[in-house]
Amino acid sequence: MRIERICPDEAEALYTCMKKIDQETQYMLYLPDERSFNKEKLIEDIKQNFYIGVKTETNDIVGYLSVHISRLAKIKHIGYILTGVINEMHHQGLATKMFQETIKWAERKGLRRLELTVITTNTPAVKFYEKLGFKIEGIKHESIFMDDHYYDELYMSMMINQASLLDSTIG
Repeated sequence: MRIERICPDEAEALYTCMKKIDQETQYMLYLPDERSFNKEKLIEDIKQNFYIGVKTETNDIVGYLSVHISRLAKIKHIGYILTGVINEMHHQGLATKMFQETIKWAERKGLRRLELTVITTNTPAVKFYEKLGFKIEGIKHESIFMDDHYYDELYMSMMINQASLLDSTIG
């Protein structure tokens, strides 16, 4: 397994991974049959944002993490994370490695914060994000509707480059 940037020419492999994850878990935003493949749109998204993936020896993608950054000046310091790993690849440290590489990239890029949302009942994911250093900032009440029930989401974030900003204000 390799952790590498996802290139535009890997759009189909990325879509296949996303679709499989949608089918395996209820915690992704898309229902299993809701995601459709628009190759040009996905290629453009890969070009404009940060995508990293878990790749097999045959270049299949079995996990991904994307960071979306707004072009708006007031919020271009924020990266919004979407991530997923297919079930059979869980508990192998792959998501941790993707996040570690992403945090390094965010530091080089000069981002101030990374953020994500997670359904409150997805306790393993919440604990994982907390272990990585994400903090809960708030609750988005009844933001997800599935299985005839409303679910809350947690807003979580991680601040980036705080030490270097402190150093520059001290000197």
